[in-house]
Amino acid sequence: MDEWFQVVAANVWRYLDGVAGADQARAPTLADVRKLSAAWRALLRLHDGGTGGECSRCQRGHAGSCTVWQVAIGYFVRRSP
Repeated sequence: MDEWFQVVAANVWRYLDGVAGADQARAPTLADVRKLSAAWRALLRLHDGGTGGECSRCQRGHAGSCTVWQVAIGYFVRRSP
């Protein structure tokens, strides 16, 4: 993994830890909720089914077999984390 990506990834994980409450000094805000919602929407749009219903990124049989959609369905539809 490139060094720059390690730095960026560490910052993403730090942000997510803060929002999730791992950082007791920082409580999640409405802005955090909006940012996370926008990020998920963007990610799901990238993996949205094409005209044939397949995931446009994963090239799987249909969007339902895309791992991004499986995680989203698991967290937002089926059960709480």
